[in-house]
Amino acid sequence: MSSKQQLDALAAERSHNATLRKMILLVALLGGVGMYFAHSLPKSIDLHVATDMKAGDTVHFQDGQAVVPDVNVYGFAYYIWQQINRWQADGATDYGAQIFRFQAYVTPSCRAQLEADMDSRYQAGELRARTRQMTEIPGLGYAANRVLPDGQAAWTVLLDMQLMEAFRGQPVKDAFIRYPIRVVRYDVDRERNPWRLAIDCYGSHRPERLDVRDVQDASSGKTEASLPSIVTPPALPRTTGDAVDPHATPTATPLQHSAASAQ
Repeated sequence: MSSKQQLDALAAERSHNATLRKMILLVALLGGVGMYFAHSLPKSIDLHVATDMKAGDTVHFQDGQAVVPDVNVYGFAYYIWQQINRWQADGATDYGAQIFRFQAYVTPSCRAQLEADMDSRYQAGELRARTRQMTEIPGLGYAANRVLPDGQAAWTVLLDMQLMEAFRGQPVKDAFIRYPIRVVRYDVDRERNPWRLAIDCYGSHRPERLDVRDVQDASSGKTEASLPSIVTPPALPRTTGDAVDPHATPTATPLQHSAASAQ
């Protein structure tokens, strides 16, 4: 092989090696970019699936969080609020036990409000030997206009509830109350709160008494209820306009659906 052929072969080998180095550098660069984007992706995803999801529906994510369907927000507010207000044997012990049990599902400020209400009721003698249950008024359950947006990641849920209390088995309260429950996204331990939502008590609103006639008509399906005074979604029962004082002494109204003061 002549010297010219040797020089040509050496130059071709050098060119080939340079091309290989460029390809290796490009692959390493692409791998580094891929690892960066993989590291920046959320490690977990909050997925809230609506109960009425149909084939073809899509779920949109942003920063690992999906939109929370209104029906899920309502269901969360109803379940947690009902459980906190469930005193099966003795309110003096059950109220505090329920607050402690569901503390991961309420904000710190709401827990402080609940504990202050508990202390006030205990001092007034409104907890000892008292039972409480709270149920959704028949015919006044979930509707889209009961879940109102309240900022970037918060909602106000209108719960129309029947609140019943008894003292040593004797009814002392039977009231129809609208609770404007504020629900917020809540960054907390997933093992303690898989919903990643929390109740923030009433926000800037207060509970209100419901008009008894409207409740009876709406429950029986006779009429469509009119507008409430707290907020203005259509087709909800109207309120009496009186805010409920959570610390007031309840009026004993056994066997009557009258509006009494309530938590």
